[in-house]
Amino acid sequence: MTDKTHLSTGLLFSSIVFLLLFQLQLSPALAVILVLSTLLGASTPDLDTPSGGLWQKIPAGSIISRIVKPVFIGGHRHLSHSFLGMAIFTFLFWLLLRSIFPFLDFQLETFNFVLVAYATGFFSHLFADMFTEAGVPIFFPWDYHFGIPPDPFGKVRIKTGRWFENLVVYPGVNILLILSLYYYINR
Repeated sequence: MTDKTHLSTGLLFSSIVFLLLFQLQLSPALAVILVLSTLLGASTPDLDTPSGGLWQKIPAGSIISRIVKPVFIGGHRHLSHSFLGMAIFTFLFWLLLRSIFPFLDFQLETFNFVLVAYATGFFSHLFADMFTEAGVPIFFPWDYHFGIPPDPFGKVRIKTGRWFENLVVYPGVNILLILSLYYYINR
C-alpha cells in the first residue's frame, strides 16, 4: 500500500479503537496527540525503505534512510513488517516518549493511550499490507509472507499504487473513517 493509504487506514483503526470501542471523550489536545501517534505508527514499518513516506517528511530523510537501511534485516517487508518488529518499535517509541517528556506529568492512562495509538497505527500498516501481492512476514524471523486471501489465491491481492488501491481501497477506507467519526459524533 502507499503511504496515503497506510495513514488513512491507521486513522480508521484508531477511530474504531478509541471512539467506538473505548468510547473516549477526547479533549482537543489528547485527540491531536493520539492522531500524531497513530500516523507515526502507521508510517514506521516503511522505515526499511528509503522511499518510505516518513523519510520524505524528515529533513535530509533520504540521506539518513540510506544510513539506517542496512540495520533492517533482509530489506523491505521483513523485521519491520512483523509482530516482532511491532513489539520492538513500540518499545522504542515508549523509550522515546519517556526520554523526551520526563518533565510532563503524563497520567498513566493518557500515556497508555498514546502507546495504544502508536501500536494501532503500526498494526493497521501490517494488516493493510497483508492484502498486497507481497504479503508480510508477520511471524518474522519465519520468512513466510502471509497474505489475504491466502495462497494459492495470492494473485488476486492488491498491487501497490495501482488503480484498485487508488480508486477503490483508498476512497473506501476514507469513507469508513468518515462514517466512524459521524457515528461517534451522533451517538
